[in-house]
Amino acid sequence: MQKITGLVLAGGRSSRMGTNKALLEINGETLLNRAVRLLELSGCKEVFISGDYYGQRSVPDRAQLGPLAGIAAGLDICKTEKILILPVDMPYMTSELLQLLMRFTFAGNGISYADAQFPLLLLNNDANREILAGLLAPETPANQRSMHQFCRAALIIELPISPKYQYCFENTNTPEEWQLCQRRLNETNHEGQLL
Repeated sequence: MQKITGLVLAGGRSSRMGTNKALLEINGETLLNRAVRLLELSGCKEVFISGDYYGQRSVPDRAQLGPLAGIAAGLDICKTEKILILPVDMPYMTSELLQLLMRFTFAGNGISYADAQFPLLLLNNDANREILAGLLAPETPANQRSMHQFCRAALIIELPISPKYQYCFENTNTPEEWQLCQRRLNETNHEGQLL
């Protein structure tokens, strides 16, 4: 398998959560450490974190410009042909779904699952850098600076996913979503699958 760099998006303010999502814990493991572990288990040899985390392989991104800035920062330090991007707030994601994405051969600039912008496997190429630079340019209106715009411009391929795995793509942004996540995870079997 080719070498792929992993990137955890963890640079947001977590304003809706009211506390840093990356430091929330599931069974004694922070969401940040869990995301790093999933990327490592999936086969990423090197994993970086978009955001400022002491003692971690952090890469700073442009102040509060969202996931696009984190992705741009990740591509700047990426030395491999591809980069696998996982937001810190996806507590149901599995290494198996990440591995499947990594194994898929695609034409274009990147690949994700249908109806989900993340996880995202991107080529480390000039085309993606140029699209990101355009979207992050100061003259670009804030409402045009979105993952949807990036995925459309980069012609990201979408893999279909079985409905039984849809929950894996949910994220947790609010205290209510976090409480639901904890309840769900308490109802899992020993392999971490929801019952």
